[in-house]
Amino acid sequence: MKQLSLLLVILSLSISSVLAQPKIQFGVTTEGSWFMPSQTIPTIRDQIKDGFGAGIGVNAFRDLFWRVSADVGILYRYTEMKQYYQVYYDAGGYAVYGNDWFCFTGGGNGVNIDYIDYTELSEGWDKLPMHSLVVPIHLRLHFTKNLFIKGGIESAWLLNHEVVNEKPEFNWTIGFESDQYKLSWSVNYIKGFKDQGFGNHIPEADGHYKGSIYRNNMLQLSLSYPIWQKK
Repeated sequence: MKQLSLLLVILSLSISSVLAQPKIQFGVTTEGSWFMPSQTIPTIRDQIKDGFGAGIGVNAFRDLFWRVSADVGILYRYTEMKQYYQVYYDAGGYAVYGNDWFCFTGGGNGVNIDYIDYTELSEGWDKLPMHSLVVPIHLRLHFTKNLFIKGGIESAWLLNHEVVNEKPEFNWTIGFESDQYKLSWSVNYIKGFKDQGFGNHIPEADGHYKGSIYRNNMLQLSLSYPIWQKK
């Protein structure tokens, strides 16, 4: 909560600063991305599948000095991935969790399957949708009149899961952008600073828990269109 309050203060100050500048612009933005979550836990490294992402929001731009400008925004982002799971059943028909996310966060009774006398196996891929509120802040350096590189950080709050490790999750971004036409576009690479883990307390019918542990890794195409500007 303290981090959220601090970020809202920074966002408010940024917008106030934008309003005080002679060259400002407000716009709407949308994005599409290829979501490639990486996993730093070797045991489950190969048990995820890439997915897609999409988002929509608003942003504000202003010139700072020389060829440097800044932007700040707030947007809704949807991403999706798949996580592999296995659940083993002992001779009595009781579920013994295999390699679902809950075992690796200390919440399950994960054990070495090699030493279990199991009689049945349940396995599959969980589809994991993620709904996030994202606040990105970037600095932009113009190389030419209409082309510049950009970099910054973004804070993301995962909204639709009961258990979330990082609240918020912080990512760094780098990319390039063109505003030759009124509709500007940018291509960005987004990477998480830390691993993120999420899931639910209630198990599925076969005994496994939906969720995952991953580090954010995205290739993003973003479009922005101005709705108000002042020079």
